[in-house]
Amino acid sequence: MEMTMKITSKGQVTIPVAVRRKLGVKSGERVVFVFNRPGEVAFRRAAPAAGASCGALVGKTNGRVATAADIRGAAAAGAARNRAT
Repeated sequence: MEMTMKITSKGQVTIPVAVRRKLGVKSGERVVFVFNRPGEVAFRRAAPAAGASCGALVGKTNGRVATAADIRGAAAAGAARNRAT
């Protein structure tokens, strides 16, 4: 599939809905640009930032130190939420 889009005066391009759906990206999410050969650039969905789960356990450990199991569970729940949105 090939699509042609217009670059705005601000250097922006609208990513078509079909492309966003195929990549699984939503407004506010990040993409990574990869420079291939001269004149060609590809992009893909960016991996979640390492700090994206910071604070996920705040208020959920009843004042105790979070265990490795707590952290794994919170990470899995966050990943599931990210996939669902």
